Amino acid sequence: MIKFFRKIRQRLLSESKFSKYFAYAVGEIILVVIGILIALQINNWNEKRKAKIVEANFFEDVLLDLKKDQDRLEYYELFYTKRAEYLDTLLTYLRNPQKTMGIDKFQQYVEPLYYTATPTSYSTSFESAKASGIFNDIEAKDLLKELSQYYSDFALMANNFASITRYVENKFEPIMYNFPEGNMNQNTGNLVINEENTQTFYNKIASIKDNRNIPIDYEIILKTPRMENYIIGDMGRTSNAIGKIKSRQEKLQVLIHKIEERD
Repeated sequence: MIKFFRKIRQRLLSESKFSKYFAYAVGEIILVVIGILIALQINNWNEKRKAKIVEANFFEDVLLDLKKDQDRLEYYELFYTKRAEYLDTLLTYLRNPQKTMGIDKFQQYVEPLYYTATPTSYSTSFESAKASGIFNDIEAKDLLKELSQYYSDFALMANNFASITRYVENKFEPIMYNFPEGNMNQNTGNLVINEENTQTFYNKIASIKDNRNIPIDYEIILKTPRMENYIIGDMGRTSNAIGKIKSRQEKLQVLIHKIEERD
């Protein structure tokens, strides 16, 4: 093809047809420019196609992480809702002297209070994409901002969970130091909500018979102002935790819907 155009140029020059040569030269330049533009367009189309694939893969991975978050938040909601119920029960017996709880029931309801939840956020896909620099190629900027805010807000829930853990360690456990654990049995941990298998632990404790015959008056602990202060403080923190969990669940549902409806 190049030889063909070269022969035409040479023939026009040898025949001194400068005007035709000029018109031909302009036409050749236009053809070259058109070829370059077509090549650039094809390259641009390929780059956009690749970016679309990267974006689709990113949101697919993030959606999987968000659904893991969804399951985790359901666990947290159950954990703290039950905690609130146990605290409510203890406060009800504490404030009603005529109601007798019994040592076994008391042991069952205080045991779950030793446990707290560890906050976990499944943000690996988002953080990996952020570190790799692909956010610049993603067109859904508003959705990226919402995801970024969602993962940043995790600290609010994590801080609340941590405050409950500190409160248990600093307030609840000292109250219970003087309470003998001789009444722990296979049923003690029935109300405990925990991801790990705690039943083996309670079975082991129950298998070791307590021969000390230590008198246990649980009401001395239950009906003291110190215990009441603790229960109310824990109820407030637990209520706060439930509120943050529900708020995060609402934001999560919106994000999942938007990602699923993208296409």
